[in-house]
Amino acid sequence: MAERVLTTLRVAKIEFAPPIATADGIASAVWAEQPLTLRDDAVEIVEGDPTAVETYSHENDSPEDYQLTGVGLTAQGSFINATFVQMAAIMGGIVTGTGDAKMYEHSSTKTMLHTAIRYTLKNGGYFIIPNAKGSVQLNANVGKDGKMKHPFKFRVLAQPDWDADFIIM
Repeated sequence: MAERVLTTLRVAKIEFAPPIATADGIASAVWAEQPLTLRDDAVEIVEGDPTAVETYSHENDSPEDYQLTGVGLTAQGSFINATFVQMAAIMGGIVTGTGDAKMYEHSSTKTMLHTAIRYTLKNGGYFIIPNAKGSVQLNANVGKDGKMKHPFKFRVLAQPDWDADFIIM
């Protein structure tokens, strides 16, 4: 089976903070707004199909028992309208020059971001991923609206002492 969408979030903004290790850390986290606009204001939370491990005996052709192992969640979407400074912060690279001579220089080195993510929902609630790691890609194709799209994909990571992949508030 293929991965399936668990939910599509309609978001008003995205914020990053250092990874959060406990439920108490949500209130004390310092969130930095990512002043980027999402295409269609949508982020997909995708869950992969679990892996089944079956237990057989010599007498039976059918499994006697099975256990499921989860494969975790992924948050994916796209940023658009990023400034050169924002592109350097989320994708690596450097910004040189000023005014009309300002340039964004991108290398092939991939920047991995390790962060907590808070999505502010259009209804005013929050969807928080306390520990995620991923990257933002440069898609240099400019669409018919004249905007570059920067797809992102973050993998939700386990917490050592807190069994929470996401929090809805």
